[in-house]
Amino acid sequence: MVLLHADADAFLASVEQRDDPSLRGRPMVVAHEVVACPSYEARALGIHAGMPLRQVQRRWPQVLVTGYRTEAYEEASARLFEIFHRFTPLVEPGSVEEAFLDVTGRDQGDPRGIAVALRTAARAEIGLPVSVGVGRTKLMAKLASRRAKPDGLLVVDAELEARVRPRLRLDELWGVGPTTYDKLHAAGLFVVSDLHGLDEGDLKRIVSTAMARRLLSIERGTDDATIRLPRARRSVSASRSFPATRTRSKVVAVLDGCVDRAVTRVLDLDAPTRLPSRLEVLVRYDDGAQMLERGRLDAPTLDRAALRTAAALLLERTAYERDGRGVTMVGVTLPLPAPA
Repeated sequence: MVLLHADADAFLASVEQRDDPSLRGRPMVVAHEVVACPSYEARALGIHAGMPLRQVQRRWPQVLVTGYRTEAYEEASARLFEIFHRFTPLVEPGSVEEAFLDVTGRDQGDPRGIAVALRTAARAEIGLPVSVGVGRTKLMAKLASRRAKPDGLLVVDAELEARVRPRLRLDELWGVGPTTYDKLHAAGLFVVSDLHGLDEGDLKRIVSTAMARRLLSIERGTDDATIRLPRARRSVSASRSFPATRTRSKVVAVLDGCVDRAVTRVLDLDAPTRLPSRLEVLVRYDDGAQMLERGRLDAPTLDRAALRTAAALLLERTAYERDGRGVTMVGVTLPLPAPA
């Protein structure tokens, strides 16, 4: 198996720096009250996604700020995936700027060469830096692309994998979160080689069955290498984070914007006639708690005004204005019927 993990570096910031030469090589962020994406120059200062914009501007006044341009990012993403599919039809999206590609046999025995060609095409045709990791499994390819950043390439061949795999820290593994790692740490397990000799029963006393099986497959080198092609979307969502507030006009305005973006995304699908008959509104509070309200529409529709009205009614059901906590995020989900 020859898998690539291709990931556009600091995607939103890179699009802005591409389109505005004055931003290149300078610390900048794409933000709307909170940072959506910092450039690598901004990351070097300690800025990260999710940081309140006011905090960034107060501490680093030299940092440049751009707004969020949805259409520019969607256009760049579409062109990036066109390049991915040029190299192989076996493409599994991870997000709007990253994917796994199975190029087994298509690389003609030169995995580095096909990765270089992909990176070159992305730079020449879209003007974006793309880091690529090459490996035998998804885990190895993703770890390789992470190590290759920014704007780099790393090939993990069989010899390198044999040296690296046993020494991988368990908290570096894709899918192992802090809670799971704390349990493994408490059991004296820190790196992949510590799993050697354990069986599923041993690990199930520490973590879930699914995680136990995953960890054992990683230790044995039999972890996931299957490319899963995207199915027809079953729902479309849009959300936005912002500094904590309970102000009705602010929350409703953000919710209306989320409705508009969700409708646009449905219309961009291959089958925009799949009309939603239900709606979901999500509210997140400043303590991290979330509340989800669901409701049925009077009739299946993509009419923005009707959806905004329905979303506002669901928002009212959360009683967020009477809650003592501030709202930090709202989102909308439009469940879609299965394709005919």
